[in-house]
Amino acid sequence: MKKRYILLGVAVIAAGVYYFTPSLSDIVSGLVHKYGSEVVGTEVNMKGFDLSLTKGEASINKITIANPENYEKPYLFDLTKVQVNVDLKSLTSDTIVIDSIVVDKPEITYEMLSLTQNNIKQIQDNIQNYLKKSAKPDEAATAAEEAQEKTDDAAGKKVVIKDLQINGAKLAAVVKGKEVSITLPDIEMKNIGEEKQKKSIPEVIASVMNKVLETASKAVVQNNLNNLKDVARENLEGVVGNVKDRVKELGIFGK
Repeated sequence: MKKRYILLGVAVIAAGVYYFTPSLSDIVSGLVHKYGSEVVGTEVNMKGFDLSLTKGEASINKITIANPENYEKPYLFDLTKVQVNVDLKSLTSDTIVIDSIVVDKPEITYEMLSLTQNNIKQIQDNIQNYLKKSAKPDEAATAAEEAQEKTDDAAGKKVVIKDLQINGAKLAAVVKGKEVSITLPDIEMKNIGEEKQKKSIPEVIASVMNKVLETASKAVVQNNLNNLKDVARENLEGVVGNVKDRVKELGIFGK
């Protein structure tokens, strides 16, 4: 009799995995698209989400973050091979606990249209504008959020990520058709959204993106600025007044 119940339980779990996983993939993809796009201000899409409901292990085949308009490359980020370990018990609570996320060899593109305009800075500005708007929502926006929370449980959930690793990232700096390859240092973030710093899904996305964009921007400046000297000099001809003089003072182009 006991053996029969064990077999019945296994059958129920197997059926749940078979029927629930496809819809779960759609739900997760929708959340990534919705909140990711809102935060970064461009199209964010995810493909290939697979979750083992018995182990709490998930894999994502692809996440893309589109560039803003007027850039040559379609994507700012092209992420593959994302591995996730989630605390299954937390999925039914108000706070989803993710034990680890490992992103392997993402491809990041940096494009500079002028001395003051590049895709990374534009996305950073978009994120800051989103956070400011979220911090001080107007009455209409607040009412809309409250209405949404009643129909969408995910809107009110918090997320904790105990360990996030981004390893082997490659960045291509593209300026006026010229391309310079940069290897980014590995990124590790711990205890995102823990304790008093609990964060919503959009806030977690913003926190991670800010860290990645900051790392990418520093790598461009520290490792390859001289390689972009000629293009920057050309763009400088269109800069007038104190801005031009100030850039010269920085010594980027020599004396």
